[in-house]
Amino acid sequence: MHPFIPNTPEDREKIFKKLGIGSFKDLLKDIPEELLYKGEINLPDALSEQEVLSLLEDIAKKNKTLTLFAGGGAYDHYVPQVVDYIVQRPEFYTAYTPYQAEVSQGTLQAIFEFQSIICNLTGLDVTNASMYDGASAAAEALLMSMRVKRKSKVVISSAINPLYKKVIETYLDGIRPEIVYVDYDKTTGMTITKDLDKLVEGASAFLIQHPNYFGVLENMAEISRIVKSKDVMLIEHYYPISLGILKKPSEYGVDIATAEGQSLGLHLNFGGPYVGLFSSKKEYIRQMPGRIIGETIDRDGNKGYVMTLQTREQHIRRERATSNICSNQNLCALRTLIYLSTVGKEGLREVAKASFARAHYLAEKLEEKGVGHLAFKGRFFNEFAFILNGVSTDTFIEKMVDRGIMPGVKIDDATILVAVTEKRLKEELDEYVKTATEIIKER
Repeated sequence: MHPFIPNTPEDREKIFKKLGIGSFKDLLKDIPEELLYKGEINLPDALSEQEVLSLLEDIAKKNKTLTLFAGGGAYDHYVPQVVDYIVQRPEFYTAYTPYQAEVSQGTLQAIFEFQSIICNLTGLDVTNASMYDGASAAAEALLMSMRVKRKSKVVISSAINPLYKKVIETYLDGIRPEIVYVDYDKTTGMTITKDLDKLVEGASAFLIQHPNYFGVLENMAEISRIVKSKDVMLIEHYYPISLGILKKPSEYGVDIATAEGQSLGLHLNFGGPYVGLFSSKKEYIRQMPGRIIGETIDRDGNKGYVMTLQTREQHIRRERATSNICSNQNLCALRTLIYLSTVGKEGLREVAKASFARAHYLAEKLEEKGVGHLAFKGRFFNEFAFILNGVSTDTFIEKMVDRGIMPGVKIDDATILVAVTEKRLKEELDEYVKTATEIIKER
């Protein structure tokens, strides 16, 4: 028996008897015999710290460095050094979910400030202490709308991130609501508003992504007018950086606003962990999932922070719980707070303007050189769908990667989704155009 296994031989015999088996090996009978490891693990000799660092550096040098133009929900924005410095302080880095909340006043204050800054960003009244990621935030918003409106029908734009669709359908599978998708115009790339009033009839909410998955800006004013006329909640999934130059969700009368917060100070990290942003109007606060931190005064008149609302099933009656979300991605939320506090309102505007301008420069140059053409006529922010001339998307991506450029995300066999952030220098944009032009000519 291994010393780190707490069960005694007697304990193991009792467990085996209860399970009706003779030994631990019987639990592995469904695993093919050739896959079961027999013998000792062949590990190398121990190394000193210096030798380990040297070895890891040698391994790291084998990685291929790519200039990133891929987006589709995660973006290569610049992360100021101060974000990494502050978040790695031990008082933050070791503190995670505050179960004994009032003991962690510093953590609670940081969450309160995070909530406040996201409220400023969206213009909405209340923000929770964050969600797992953007996809789960969007799904939780739909669940919340069904609780508020007491209806089991939701309507969703087909122009949202396809991965979000999968998460939403999985999330809602247990309650079997009616899910209606609204198609997008194949010319403009925008959600079709014709007959939208009929489609949202009897629904709890309409969910739209703005800018949408194709990077196209939606007609939010028109959509809001239609949806609100039917007493249906409007949920906007926004791109945080875009709010540097686009209108806030509150300006369209949005009831719930969700987002993926990765672009606000989180590195790409091979896909996570990220942080979901979730805001709503104050009137719906009791139905919000997750946690909400509030500011108060103790009996001595000192300012303090408390967990004002925590309506998950571990804490209140299950039938009144708003979700079973167990953590609030506090460390990731803290990064967004530090980022937004660092860049400020003007800095966010500059990041948005630079991303917008550089994306449009790249799109124009690619069209000029005959690499292809924009897939949609709708206006876009910093991401655009591009139809390639005479080369498949897979071939184009493979050849671009071979030359040090990750050119985008595949949409279909002929279309690629290209994202440009403020990090991309003019030289990198020109190199993309030059390399893409060469590949098109090679065909």
